[in-house]
Amino acid sequence: MSRRLALTAALLISAVGIAACQSSEKAATAVQSAAQAQATPSLSTTDANFINTVGMGGHAEVKFGELAQTQATRTNVRAFAAQMVSDHTTAGNELATLAQQKQMTPPDDMDLNHKAKYDQLSKTSGSEFDRVYIEGQVADHTAVVNAFQNEISNGSDADVKAFARKHLPTIQHHLEMARQLQAQF
Repeated sequence: MSRRLALTAALLISAVGIAACQSSEKAATAVQSAAQAQATPSLSTTDANFINTVGMGGHAEVKFGELAQTQATRTNVRAFAAQMVSDHTTAGNELATLAQQKQMTPPDDMDLNHKAKYDQLSKTSGSEFDRVYIEGQVADHTAVVNAFQNEISNGSDADVKAFARKHLPTIQHHLEMARQLQAQF
């Protein structure tokens, strides 16, 4: 069995496991967000869920970017990764401050789904690493754009919505950059 076929098989098996974990993890995040919204009456579940989801995703972007800065083979992928670390660190710090102002404990790490993907990616090398990293960036930034748009449309806290409005153009730019890189593979 070729290395690429073995890697594809391993990723498919892992994807099935991740999919099973995702629904329970999303449920756990929703329960945590609802509890935080209840403890902080000024925040709706939508607002608390946004802070939790985006906070954990931001931590993931930084860790994936740090990994890609050392393991990516293409200069443009390493440059993209450096920008992800910089931009998501800045936004993450701002989100953590906002969460604390709203009497929420901000997430301090990535979610289990991203941890599993990180573990898989860290075992990948060469041009395959670049391709898998960028594919993940397209998928993650697509989901994050949707989360930001949902907060803008359905959130109720003016400060949380303002954060989403401020950072949505940057996230959309990241998605476009990732798509351009993906087209090169």
